Amino acid sequence: MLSDQDFLRYGRQLLLPQWGEAGQNTLTRKRVVIIGLGGLGCPALQYLAGAGIGTLRLVDADTVSLSNLPRQTLYGQQAVGRAKVEVAAEWLNRHNPAISVEVETRMATASTLPRLLAGADLVLDCTDNLTTRHAINAACVKAGKPLVSGAAIGWQGQLLVIQPGVADSPCFACLSDPNEESHSASCAEAGVAGPVVGAVGTLQALLAIQLLLGLDTPAGLHRFDGLQFQWQRFALAKSPDCPVCANAFCE
Repeated sequence: MLSDQDFLRYGRQLLLPQWGEAGQNTLTRKRVVIIGLGGLGCPALQYLAGAGIGTLRLVDADTVSLSNLPRQTLYGQQAVGRAKVEVAAEWLNRHNPAISVEVETRMATASTLPRLLAGADLVLDCTDNLTTRHAINAACVKAGKPLVSGAAIGWQGQLLVIQPGVADSPCFACLSDPNEESHSASCAEAGVAGPVVGAVGTLQALLAIQLLLGLDTPAGLHRFDGLQFQWQRFALAKSPDCPVCANAFCE
């Protein structure tokens, strides 16, 4: 049940007919895992906390560096050298003390992901490298966890919703073969525009909220060109030969 303070705090979103009191009560019971607390994870975390998600599990093994500050909005210069998960947890506790915060200072790998995803209702992939992205995708498909995958580099952003419980929902490996060697550049090599990363992370939070509320989410792969200020949506079919989801079953 929502308290008087909850009604005051969440009143604007409670007015939405697709949200309402029932939806808010639903969100307070959900656990979302955010993997990566960089340019994508920072705005995603802030808006999920603002929405009143009951439990947020933060996963990142990195520390704050000076080069993070232009786009990673949770951190100030005084946080340089500190663990990102610790600084983010402190922000969460100040912003919304009613939210439960779980901290995991570790890398997301094939061996650690089963534990990191345990008890999760939904996962956000806010990481910045293809190897980790594939590992998260495979673990979510195996565990039957909905996944909102975001990426940004240069002036380009990308979003994909993966729903293992939906028969025709493709996974990230349907788009990018995990067995092929990647030659894509990293943000450290190609650069990135901070507002593009922030926009993608914010929309990851929006898609996560829609999924948790049981609303329809837009299908396909969504790409944003920050230079041209254009969105494109590409149809993405489930691959019958996908090495991850073609014959997957959920635990």
